[in-house]
Amino acid sequence: MPVPYCYICDKNPHEKEAYGRATLEMGDYCPICHRPVCRYHMARVRWRWKADGRLESAYVCRECKSTYQHRQWDAHNRDWID
Repeated sequence: MPVPYCYICDKNPHEKEAYGRATLEMGDYCPICHRPVCRYHMARVRWRWKADGRLESAYVCRECKSTYQHRQWDAHNRDWID
């Protein structure tokens, strides 16, 4: 889903210029912090459901992944892999 801007690109004008609007077309809102992120600044996280052991994944912004904020996302039901 296209996003109007990327909050990480807006912090660094060099990245905003380098990646441009093309990555906004493939961007999405981070399910953790709910801010708009371009595709370049998204990272995949994986977990296993505690109830049935199924593996799943989602994309979150790189800041939430690098600060491990994603591990607080429904930790009662998910065992985080990365």
